[in-house]
Amino acid sequence: MKSIRRALIITLLAAFTLVMFVASLNGYLASMEQAEDLLDDQLIQLSEVLAHTHRPVFESEDTLHGPLVRRSSESMAYQVIQNDRLVSRTVNAADQPWLDWNEGFGYQNFNAFRWRVYTRIVTNDLRIVVAERADVRFVVAETIVLQSIYPLLMWLPILAVLTWFIVTWGLKPLSDLSARIMNKQDSDLSPVLLDKTPAELEQITRSLNGLFYRLASAFAREKQFAATAAHELRTPLSVAKVHMHNLRDIAGDSIDAQPLDYVDESLNKLQRVVQQILDLSQTHPDVIRTHFDSVDLVDLLQECCAEAYPAFDTKQQSLEFDSVARSVLILGDRAMLALLFENLLTNANRYTPPEGEVRVSLELGEQTCSVHIDDSGVGVPKEQREHVFQRFFRVDKDRHREGIGLGLAIVGQIALLHQATVKIETSPMQGARFTVQFPYSAGETP
Repeated sequence: MKSIRRALIITLLAAFTLVMFVASLNGYLASMEQAEDLLDDQLIQLSEVLAHTHRPVFESEDTLHGPLVRRSSESMAYQVIQNDRLVSRTVNAADQPWLDWNEGFGYQNFNAFRWRVYTRIVTNDLRIVVAERADVRFVVAETIVLQSIYPLLMWLPILAVLTWFIVTWGLKPLSDLSARIMNKQDSDLSPVLLDKTPAELEQITRSLNGLFYRLASAFAREKQFAATAAHELRTPLSVAKVHMHNLRDIAGDSIDAQPLDYVDESLNKLQRVVQQILDLSQTHPDVIRTHFDSVDLVDLLQECCAEAYPAFDTKQQSLEFDSVARSVLILGDRAMLALLFENLLTNANRYTPPEGEVRVSLELGEQTCSVHIDDSGVGVPKEQREHVFQRFFRVDKDRHREGIGLGLAIVGQIALLHQATVKIETSPMQGARFTVQFPYSAGETP
């Protein structure tokens, strides 16, 4: 169901229409019966009028002049019968007396129509028969009835509009709650407050606010834990590094340096892990509050490549940077973007074999600018590309034991903060290509 309001309006209108149809049908049938009774009363009254206005006719008059014939409407007919002889009739009535019709109401056929007939026996020698065409009676009755039903049908569109307004007004608190939730920022976990909360929404509002409170508490605990863990681990690690340096100076060449190198390397790795945990906490989209400024991507990439060059030089890898423009300005946080490219370059350095190649390039499009980082390493299998931005996921971890799988998770979070997308493809150098695509409009100053 896409819309509660639409479903309610359609359901209510369908119910109203059904009820009005049934009521109109019952009213139609009942009104037709009443109209029939009224028209029958007219026949009775006509017979009474004819009985009161009848002048007795003697046999000699009847013989000389014959029955009196009167004009009338095509839908009405009558006969006045005295002593079984026709003394008066309408033009459309038969010229023979209707003697075999029982007293009261009935239906008879004559003159190619069906007639509603009322026979009134006034005295033993006086009979009055009045008739009305059945089809005309039906049309008259139906017209009267439909005149009372049509207004109900004409009010149906007005009822639909009123239903729409009433349902919209009734669902306004739900719309207000939806609008307040929709307008909340990603980092806003404050309670949702309504001016007047209906009883039906109290439980929903209470549950939502409880969820926001638990989320805010969880994020705060995560951030506090990462900051505390990083702070508490940094000090002993720094102290251990100092002691290792002092131990090397004191021992000199008297002891084997290889165990000390292993310890030193482990300490360096642990320091990187602590820093990545802290970076992951600080760049989480749900807890960070970022103020973006204008950042020159060309200048930033040159700086990141320069800082990462020693690591590439150690493995005798070539690192190149190619840009289509001298300056490309975007909105962003310079420190976070530097951390993003630092992690991507570290990842390329780690998974590219010695004497391999890494190329950084900048490409401009109509609405975007893209940073490509290509390497000649092992690449990323297609089935694993959607998982590499998950925490603690590593590609080919059996061969590459460096890192714990947080670097690309940090990249994904920083890209999300900058409304950028990160894609993984196969590099022209047969390795991996990481593409970070930022929103960009040429000629506009961020």
